[in-house]
Amino acid sequence: MRYLDTSLLVPLHIHEPKSPIVRAWLVGIGAGELAVSEWCITEFASAASIKTRTGQIDKAQRETAQAEFRAFVRFRVRWIIRVDTVDFRRAAELCDQWQMGLRAGDALHLAVAERCGLTVCTLDKVMKESALALGLTTESI
Repeated sequence: MRYLDTSLLVPLHIHEPKSPIVRAWLVGIGAGELAVSEWCITEFASAASIKTRTGQIDKAQRETAQAEFRAFVRFRVRWIIRVDTVDFRRAAELCDQWQMGLRAGDALHLAVAERCGLTVCTLDKVMKESALALGLTTESI
């Protein structure tokens, strides 16, 4: 099963330069193969709000993106993973490995994917390299 991080979810629902690539990648993937965490839902809302505050999208575009994202999660995602205390602790351990260069949110994504044995799908190069260093399976997009 594929774990989608927020770096994929944002361009899927908010137009960015990588949006066509993400949409094309997703075409051949069935709904039963997708997983996100509750953290993705929080991060998506944050990203959409930041884009609105900084003038990258307007309020109507944000509302549309939020609605599309909720529908995507409801109809295309098989598994919404709860983030557990053990995930936060593992994320802290990963952040302590300063040479990996992980931000807290990305470390939390990796902790969830690691615990659940999922393939990490991301556009974030540092996150992908860190996933590989941890022995996790990744998928290039």
